[in-house]
Amino acid sequence: MSVLHTPRIVLPALSPALAAHLAALRPGGFAPSVALEAEARAALPAYTRALAPLPEPQVSALVEEFAEMLNAGVVNPLPGVALHLRCGALAAACAPVPALAWNAVSVRRALVAFTFFPSAAQLVALLEEQCGIARVTHGRLRLLVAEADQRVLRAQAQERRWALWEQQHAPQPVYNPVDNVDCMKNQP
Repeated sequence: MSVLHTPRIVLPALSPALAAHLAALRPGGFAPSVALEAEARAALPAYTRALAPLPEPQVSALVEEFAEMLNAGVVNPLPGVALHLRCGALAAACAPVPALAWNAVSVRRALVAFTFFPSAAQLVALLEEQCGIARVTHGRLRLLVAEADQRVLRAQAQERRWALWEQQHAPQPVYNPVDNVDCMKNQP
């Protein structure tokens, strides 16, 4: 695959502290530090973009380039028309494959893995496997950020409840006609 046609996807390097927190992440567990939460929020959009599929015209071009390279490395190379038809099928099957999977490492793995020209399912499986760790990290980042957002919403709701309670239970001035003065009296 040519470097010119391969999308350049770079995932941010996670700090060792965030990586360790994500590895031990349990829903409803302890809240991370503010620094870890900020790092997770910063990394999440890059992971989301990397795991999104590419536009179909770009996938078609990458599949053609990928198939030509693969065709040169297998025992049973396909002739021109058969290769063109196979490229169409591969492009349709690879449409939902994340952008992260389209790189030179995938080509090298495919050349090593396939002795014969692969089916669309085999190629998609190989490409999806390339994204496994990134998918897990993305899911845990989303969970960490969602739980942090829920904690903020719960704290805001609790503050509103406290403000309402204080408003309802605040001492109310009451006019005392006997002494002709305002007194403070707690309402029951």
